[in-house]
Amino acid sequence: MKQFLVGNRISLHGLRPEDLTVNSPYYSWLEDLSLDQYTERSYFPNSESRMRAYYDASTKNQSLILLGIFDNDSGKHIGNITFQDINWLNRRAFIAYLLGDDSFSGKGIVTEAVLMMMYYGFNRLNFNRIYGGVTALHAASMKVCEKVGLKEEGRMRQHFFRNGEFSDSLVVGAVRDEWMSEFGNKAKDLFQIPPTYQRL
Repeated sequence: MKQFLVGNRISLHGLRPEDLTVNSPYYSWLEDLSLDQYTERSYFPNSESRMRAYYDASTKNQSLILLGIFDNDSGKHIGNITFQDINWLNRRAFIAYLLGDDSFSGKGIVTEAVLMMMYYGFNRLNFNRIYGGVTALHAASMKVCEKVGLKEEGRMRQHFFRNGEFSDSLVVGAVRDEWMSEFGNKAKDLFQIPPTYQRL
């Protein structure tokens, strides 16, 4: 399969129908509630039709880009990363990610994937702002945000409800000129072939 964003350790590219079957790693991640302690993703049982509907939306909806994270050595599908709620006129997008394969945790894979995705967003898609959200309880995800230049911009109080308790969620974000100055070269070095510069 031809890869889209080719990195030194990982590559990001579109999913195929076979990546959505009940036997696929992706399907099992959405059934694993241990991966959903800090998100609003898996409130309901998974199904192929639900996954296919989301996949179809990503291929038809201009406000959603879904890419798989693949390990270059093994070719394994180990996670996903998305741009959601894309606003092309205001040049902004919400970024979200999932590392599904536990054997790759603690190796900096998510950090690399987010840096690559943000470089792609700022340089190829002409975004000026990329932002996200993370619950204040999720220390690991907050560390990722710090490492990739998604700075805390605000706090939504009692925004997330889990295990009978409310917790705050943090709004994090980056703007292109600041981010490229601080993180651009680091992100570019992660690619075998960096996305071409397309700023208008």
